[in-house]
Amino acid sequence: MGNRERIIETTLRLMNELGAEAVGTNRIAAETGVSPGNLYYHFGNREEIVRALFDALEHEFRDVLQRDTERPLAPQRIAAFYLRTFDLAWRYRFFFSGTLGLLRRDPVLAGRYQALQSWAIAELDSIATGIAEDGNLAHPRGAEGIASLALNTWLIWSNWIGFLQISGIAEIRRADMTAGINQLFDVIAPYLVPPFEAAIRRAITDEWAP
Repeated sequence: MGNRERIIETTLRLMNELGAEAVGTNRIAAETGVSPGNLYYHFGNREEIVRALFDALEHEFRDVLQRDTERPLAPQRIAAFYLRTFDLAWRYRFFFSGTLGLLRRDPVLAGRYQALQSWAIAELDSIATGIAEDGNLAHPRGAEGIASLALNTWLIWSNWIGFLQISGIAEIRRADMTAGINQLFDVIAPYLVPPFEAAIRRAITDEWAP
């Protein structure tokens, strides 16, 4: 592993442990075992390291939403969406615990995040529409319908770690993400046909091991 990759890996560990605001370039260099000069050879500042981490987060998130799109959508595919996205949020938890601060500090990152958010909500709308067209989801009431489901899905997922922090959990553990998975699934579950809903719940229970 080269120094650039080690810097990224160390930053992820430190920010997950201490929070993004508590970690500066000097701490990252010391923990990585490189000189500050070597760190700045690879990254001009801390924001560039965070952008590199966001690169990985964004790539994995897009892959989760775009993988296995063959119709009809299987219960295991829907369960995998919940499991993989919450595992991803856990692995990059520093970002979701300090999103607003990170975006305020870096307009470039803010623009990229806004673009990802718009894309994700549209993809979530498409997934829910596909489930409805397969006959496994009743169209929700209300003017927004499926669009509202898509937006609520994004809001719960992207804010779950922040919610846990506000609720007073001092150290968030992977097991704390279980309730988030269930909360997110509860948004769509009332509209699913019972056998399809039950199959998704079984798949989530069988595969998620906190």
